[in-house]
Amino acid sequence: MKYLITTAIILSSLFLFNSRSFSQSATTMQDIMETVSAKVIELEDQRNQEIVNMTFDLLVNTGKKTLWRYLDPAFDYDVMVLGDRRIENIKVTVYKKNAGTNEWEFVDEYSDSRPVIRIDPQDFEQYEFTVTVDKFKTGSTTGHFALLLYHQNPERGK
Repeated sequence: MKYLITTAIILSSLFLFNSRSFSQSATTMQDIMETVSAKVIELEDQRNQEIVNMTFDLLVNTGKKTLWRYLDPAFDYDVMVLGDRRIENIKVTVYKKNAGTNEWEFVDEYSDSRPVIRIDPQDFEQYEFTVTVDKFKTGSTTGHFALLLYHQNPERGK
């Protein structure tokens, strides 16, 4: 009898403390990582794309995150932003730096559940990508996002 009670306690403990038995922690990056992993497989294996940059970060309230990257005119790029389970709509805004004036020029902006913007650099130019949340799902004020920058994979042909 003592053996059965001990076994029941151990099995119950394993079930209760297993991270998969309850919903994910509010701060975990696990779901955004799984979403991005599936998207990487789709882009690289099915759509013949080469990912040149991936950025993960956390957005809180009305905060925004910005990153910069030089893009090569030999490629047409797509920038895609994915939000985690707490983000309903996310926005990406793109600017490029004018080499002559050193001013930032608006390129494009798009808001969606998974916005994608096409970029066709004319020269080796610096681009600015800003990500903001347009709408959180009910009850959320934070969420992780991933920004993917990719182009046609030149090693696989077009």
